[in-house]
Amino acid sequence: MSNVVKSPSLCIGIGCSAGGLEPVCEFFQHLREKTGAAFVVIPHLSAEHPSRFSHILQRFTDMPVHRVTDTVKMQPNNVYVLVEGKMMIVEDHVLRVRKRYSREIINKSIDIFFKSMAKCYDENAVGILLSGMGTDGIEGIKAIEDRHGLVLVQDPESTDFNILPLTAIHRDDPHAVLPPPEIARFLLRYLKTDKRVI
Repeated sequence: MSNVVKSPSLCIGIGCSAGGLEPVCEFFQHLREKTGAAFVVIPHLSAEHPSRFSHILQRFTDMPVHRVTDTVKMQPNNVYVLVEGKMMIVEDHVLRVRKRYSREIINKSIDIFFKSMAKCYDENAVGILLSGMGTDGIEGIKAIEDRHGLVLVQDPESTDFNILPLTAIHRDDPHAVLPPPEIARFLLRYLKTDKRVI
């Protein structure tokens, strides 16, 4: 029997900033089936303080949750969380991190990851934007849609900070705009209907 771990055929990136922890936890709490996908969470975190984001998230999912501090090969049905003070991309199913430079005053971590995910996974990339301020992620979801991936955005009325979702809706044409529990249910239906992973 082979011990080779199969790489995930689908990558689901989740971007958020202000007010993002609660909707991320809600999403995973309602994702009750194994999808075979790899999940990558890109939160905006303070570079000055160690984050407990991944530790808190683990309470809401049975999948292993990993703080990504170094290069790691993704596995299906695992959750990977970007840590404070880092930027991350995916290449050939491998997550690669680097330090966030001091000149990068505006945090573009969601755009950077989403663009790399679109390039790596094409139509098998899913970008989800949740609660947040600013515009980080807008260029990224455009890259995902350009390669025929799926884009889902949190309903602004269900957010604590609605600027990011509102901007995504006004500048782009998401496939669905829903509260986090419904995003999870939509994703499961999409995967079953499209027969990509489940």
